[in-house]
Amino acid sequence: MVDVKNQSCYEYWLDCTDEYGEYYVMQHLGKKYYKSKMLSDIDALAAYMKIELGLKPGDVYTVFMPTTVQSICAFYALNKVGVIVNFVHPLLPPNVLKETMTEVHSKGVMVLDLLIKDYADVINEMNVPCLVCHSSEYASLLKGFGCKLAETAVKKIFPKIKKRDEYSKAVKRFSKANVKPSCNCDDIAVYLNGGGTTGKSKTIKLTSRAINELVCSVSKLGRIHRPGIEAEPIVLPLFHCFGLSVAVHMAMCNAGRLIPIMRFDAKMFNRLVRQNTVVGFVGIPVMFKKIMNEKHFDTKHLKNLRVVYCGGDDAPQSLIDEFNSYLEKYDAEGRLYQGYGLTEVGSVCCTNSNENHKSDTIGVPLENVNMQIWNEEHNEVPNGVIGEIVISGPTIMSGYYTEDGEDDAGLYTDENGVKWVMSGDLGYRDDDGYFHFSGRKKRVIIISGYNVYPSDIEKRTQELDFVKEACCVKGYKDSKQIIRMFVSFSKNGNEEEYKKQIIEMIEKNFSKFSVPREIITLSSLPQTPLMKTDFMRLTQETPDSPIYDEEKEKIKIKDSEKNTQAAS
Repeated sequence: MVDVKNQSCYEYWLDCTDEYGEYYVMQHLGKKYYKSKMLSDIDALAAYMKIELGLKPGDVYTVFMPTTVQSICAFYALNKVGVIVNFVHPLLPPNVLKETMTEVHSKGVMVLDLLIKDYADVINEMNVPCLVCHSSEYASLLKGFGCKLAETAVKKIFPKIKKRDEYSKAVKRFSKANVKPSCNCDDIAVYLNGGGTTGKSKTIKLTSRAINELVCSVSKLGRIHRPGIEAEPIVLPLFHCFGLSVAVHMAMCNAGRLIPIMRFDAKMFNRLVRQNTVVGFVGIPVMFKKIMNEKHFDTKHLKNLRVVYCGGDDAPQSLIDEFNSYLEKYDAEGRLYQGYGLTEVGSVCCTNSNENHKSDTIGVPLENVNMQIWNEEHNEVPNGVIGEIVISGPTIMSGYYTEDGEDDAGLYTDENGVKWVMSGDLGYRDDDGYFHFSGRKKRVIIISGYNVYPSDIEKRTQELDFVKEACCVKGYKDSKQIIRMFVSFSKNGNEEEYKKQIIEMIEKNFSKFSVPREIITLSSLPQTPLMKTDFMRLTQETPDSPIYDEEKEKIKIKDSEKNTQAAS
C-alpha cells in the first residue's frame, strides 16, 4: 500500500496497483474481468458523465443501486471527474428518493432495472437523466440468460422515463473517449447518510483524502498477497460507509478480486468461499451469524481467511469467539476482532488486531487517528472515567451538508484549531491504552446494518392529528432485533385503525427497516426529570415489566372515576 498523496480515490487505486500490472479485479455471475477492462469501462463512464451529461467538478450525481459492478465503476468514474457521489439506499420510498436528491441538487441518477418500476414517475418529476443498469451486463452468457428474461419484463417501463440511457450503451459510445482526472483530493468525494451526534439523520461529506487515509491505515492490519487470485465477496452496500471505504475501496487498492453481491445469502456466500480463494470478508454481525449457521460453513476453505472485519453494529463477544474458533480450527491467519467507528470518521477508527488485542474492548485507535474521552466541558478525562468518545485526524468528515450553513457544520474546533468529531457515544480508556464502549449517547437503532433514526420517525408520526406522543426503541422478537414503537393518542378512536395509519405513513416515508414490528399504546409515555420522553426506560421494558402494570392500573383508576361520575 503506497502512502496517501494528493490523489483522488480513482488515482489512489491506480497508484496502489500499478506494480501488479494485469490481474482479475472483478467477478460477476460466472465471469471474471481484468483490470484493463474495468479501467476502460470506468474511463468511458467518466467521459459519458462529463461530455454527454455535462457534469462538472462539485456537481452531485445519485447512485441509487445495490452492490454491483456498475455501482463500483460509477464511484471511480464520478470521482475521476470531480463529481460528488450521492449514495442512496435503493429501497427508499419514491418520495424520499426525491427529497434526498432535491436536497443536494443531484443532476442525475443511476438505477438498477429491476428496481425502477416504482420510481419512473418521481424521476420524471425531477426531470433528471436516468442511467439504467442491467444485471446481465457483466454476467457470463449462461448466467446472463436468466437475467435477460427478468429484464424483458421491465423494459416496457423504460419508455415512461423521459431522460433515460442504458449503462452498457453509454459505456460503448464513449469506449474510445478519455477525459483527464479533475478531482482534488480535498474536494468532497461522497455524500453518505449518517446519524449525526443526536441521532437525527444527516448527510455526511467525505473527501477523497479522508477515504484514502482510512484505507491506508486499515490495510496495514491485513493485506492481499496474490493480486487477482485472492478474492473478497462484497456484501455491504456502498451507501454504507464501511462497505464503501473498507469492503470496496480497500479491496480495490489491495489488488483483490471483488465479487459484488446484490443481496446477501448465506448459502451462496459459503459456496463462493468453497469455489474461490476468499481471503477477506467485511460484514455486519447478523451476516457472520447466518454464515456460521449454514450447514456448509465448516470447511477447510476457511483456512484462507486473513482479512476479516465486522462492523455496523455491536458484535457480542460470544459471536466473535465462536467465529474465531472455526478460524483456529483450520489454522487461518485472520481473526475476527471487536472495533468501533462511525460514518463521520470514514467508518472504523479504533479496532483490535492480531498485533494488539484485548478482550471486551474496542481496541486501540488506527494509525494517525487521535481518539480521546471528554467530559461535558470538552476536557479530556482520566483513564477509567466514562465520557464522550471524540475523534480527530485525516479520516474525519468535512462536516454535515447544509444549504447555507458552515462548511464544517457538526465538527468541534478546539483552541488549537484542531477539528473533532463528537461521536455521541460513551466510553472510557483503560491504563493499557485500550478503549471500552459503554453505550450510545445518541439515538440510533441499527437493524440488519441499516441505521434507523427514531427522531425522524417520531417527528413524522406526531404530525398525525390523533397522535399525542411517539417513541421508537430497539426491541427483540423471535430473537431478532425490531423497531418497537410506543404511542399515546390525543383523541378517542379505533386504536387498531390508528396503528394501521401509522404503519402506512412510515412505509410511505421511510425504509422498510424503519417500520415498527410492534406498536404499544400507553395513556402517556414516561418522562425524565427534564420532562423529556424517557426512551431509556422504554428500551428496557417488556410486556411483562412494571410500566405495563402501571398503565393497567391507570386505566383501572380512570374507569373507576368514570363509573363514579356516572353514578352521581
